[in-house]
Amino acid sequence: MGKPTKQASGRGASSRGKSAGRSSRSEGEVFAWISRSISGFFGHVSTNYRNRRIPVVLGLCLLAFMTVALFSVLTFLLSKGSDQSLIAPLAEGEVLEESSRSTANLFGIPGARLADYLFNRLLGWGIFFLFAYALYFIYHLIWRPGERILRYISRFLLLGFLSLWTAIAMSALQHAFPSDTFLVWGGTQGVRLYRYIQDSVGSAGLVVILGFSLLIFAVLCNDRVLRTVQSPSISKPQFKKPSFLERIEALFKRKRETEYEVGEEEDANALQDEDAWRDELKEDGNLRDEEEEPFIQPTPQTRYSYPEHGDEGDELQMIVEQAPEDDLVEDNHFSPEPTNPGVLLALYQKPSTELLRDYEQGSSEIDMQEIELNKQRIIDTLASFKMRVTPMKATVGPTVTLYEVVPDSGIKVSRIKTMEDDIAMSLKSEGVRIIAPMPGQGTIGIEVPNSLPQTVSMRSILASRKFKEQQEKMELPIGIGKTITNEPFIFDLTKMPHLLIAGATGQGKSVGLNALITSLLYSKRPEELKFVMVDPKMLEFSIYEEIEKHFLAKLPDSDKAIITDMSRVVATLNSLCIEMDNRYHLLQHAGRAVRNIKEYNEQVRSGELRRIDGHEILPYIVLIVDEFADLMMTVGKEVEQPIARLAQKARAAGIHMVIATQRPSTDVITGLIKANFPARIAFKVFSMVDSRTVLDSPGANQLIGRGDMLFYQGKEMVRVQCAFMDTPETEAIVSHIAHQESTGSALILPEYVPEGEDGGAKTFNPNEKDSLFDEVARMVVQTQVGSTSNIQRKFNIGYNRAGRLMDQLEGAGIVGPQEGSKPREVFIKDQISLEELLQRL
Repeated sequence: MGKPTKQASGRGASSRGKSAGRSSRSEGEVFAWISRSISGFFGHVSTNYRNRRIPVVLGLCLLAFMTVALFSVLTFLLSKGSDQSLIAPLAEGEVLEESSRSTANLFGIPGARLADYLFNRLLGWGIFFLFAYALYFIYHLIWRPGERILRYISRFLLLGFLSLWTAIAMSALQHAFPSDTFLVWGGTQGVRLYRYIQDSVGSAGLVVILGFSLLIFAVLCNDRVLRTVQSPSISKPQFKKPSFLERIEALFKRKRETEYEVGEEEDANALQDEDAWRDELKEDGNLRDEEEEPFIQPTPQTRYSYPEHGDEGDELQMIVEQAPEDDLVEDNHFSPEPTNPGVLLALYQKPSTELLRDYEQGSSEIDMQEIELNKQRIIDTLASFKMRVTPMKATVGPTVTLYEVVPDSGIKVSRIKTMEDDIAMSLKSEGVRIIAPMPGQGTIGIEVPNSLPQTVSMRSILASRKFKEQQEKMELPIGIGKTITNEPFIFDLTKMPHLLIAGATGQGKSVGLNALITSLLYSKRPEELKFVMVDPKMLEFSIYEEIEKHFLAKLPDSDKAIITDMSRVVATLNSLCIEMDNRYHLLQHAGRAVRNIKEYNEQVRSGELRRIDGHEILPYIVLIVDEFADLMMTVGKEVEQPIARLAQKARAAGIHMVIATQRPSTDVITGLIKANFPARIAFKVFSMVDSRTVLDSPGANQLIGRGDMLFYQGKEMVRVQCAFMDTPETEAIVSHIAHQESTGSALILPEYVPEGEDGGAKTFNPNEKDSLFDEVARMVVQTQVGSTSNIQRKFNIGYNRAGRLMDQLEGAGIVGPQEGSKPREVFIKDQISLEELLQRL
């Protein structure tokens, strides 16, 4: 019967479908709309969940309920039972008079009923542990999302156990000491559990269950309780006595010692026998008393010793190394400084290190008490987490001491890496950093700040022998501070080739920039180096305005070399791009193939490239931006493209960049900029996210500030204490340079004309022809380079005159119009055609 019915209904449905097709389509559209609305609603709910709206709303609702419940219970406990007479009539359905409706509970009769239910009818005093779990859950739901579900379950089980244990214990206590009170100490549920256990195992069994359950709970939750249970003695813990097999193994181990150690033992035994023989002779009077020269035993090269933990009473010995003293080289003012061939300013004298101050270094003695205390705290902290280590070495630096330890076998290095905060809390110090493992050492390094840090002066860096030696080997040497071993940290900017500096406000970033500039001023001459300084703060680099004619570069129409107007930054960066292209064109047409500016300058100095052909020494150009975040906010993304172009190509052209920012976020330090700035310096930042943005790893958030920084160049990070420079020192250096011989003006960068701002076709007027027109035309045709900056450099004229000459050349048909950053096309290809053109003009 069922099958024919289905067929009939199917035929009927098909017939009705033909007659009511439009109605069915409308119903289908309605259902489709309903389904889209439901999916859209749940999609919106899912999106809100991802946006943390629903958990926050749920947490706020729970917080409101918990506030009412907690304060209801507290006022219920303080009411002394005055609300109990009001709760019972309500429970029986009676109606109270208006005069009896006043309650002591903060939330009235509902609050009193809620508190009576939570305290008297549930778990009594144990309810407060459930309150604690509810607040923990609400806190993580609103402010600390992302907690694992197992963590919630474990916390619920722990606090739930404490709640039940407290309810049973308080019920037993109230039964043992009855009193006339309205409170049920353990609650109705606690009383039921107490009576069940009491009837089952008696009072003695109840005490045993309560005591051992609490002990088991403490062992599960606390390692210190576990160690106390395993070794209950309060005296000094004894080490395990070695077994017979361990003694045999130790015996064979001693037999396998090196010949040197065996010889050392024999020498010691011989000395003991000799001392005993001398004492016997002295007692017999056969040997007179005389001064004995001390026996100096030759010691081998310093090596690590690994003390055994099993020897009772042995103290863990550690090698303590103090940083070496500064090896300073005084400046010799009587001997003239040797200059390279091709130098224009022969009378220029570099500043002396006597202009720098030597700050008080403090006590150079090692505080052994502090080192021993820190060593023991490190060992105890790691041992409390079941990580036994052996201290090996302590290197005392100017501001940080490096402790090297070796973990016992079976301990993962990754576990020790996570102990920075625990060790810092044990030492009561910030800035603790763990290096695991030390590169090439086989140890784990723990950097701990000194209680009395020393000030590193810039004079101790620039006057050091290491800086003097590296100054001759490096193109742009920069000494910025000292490492943890008190050695001057020096690097070559041309090897970077660009540098990114980041750090929070007031952590030493500006001082680091001044140290970088000072290193270059002490290393290079005006014709070898030029700075392009961008100062959004308008105050940091203003002190260097006096050396504009010596070391600065600017645009042709700029009044000041220090760029403080952010609207001119884009033009400056594009002008540097034009200068980069001009230099590459110059290197390409050099006499012999050169790959970078260093090889080009060497050919100019050796005479292979002659000045009469338009070749001269090209100075290095260093672009320094003090606050890149403000630049990005003011100008926007327009600066990112020229900076990326300079970072990718400007290395061989001798143009390098140093960019500093106090806001190392991803919208400032973009991926394009990070990819082209492999060398980075990070001062202290306040979050691990900022440290990962700068260094691609944590560590900068663990620094102590005041010039403490991390240097990173694709390898391991180096911790450096930045040298301190005060404003009077910088003023003295600038004043000295300002009184020296100069090039006469700042280096004029090529003019940048944005697209669409050309002045149209140039015309040539023979009556306004410049006196240098013929010479410039011959030089341009000979070199086939049509560049205003090239004319300015080779004829030692100003930019305005060079620009007018270029316009006259364009009007005469010798060169073509300007095409962005490329040099102008030279239409005349040989000198004969040029001479014919000059005669016609």
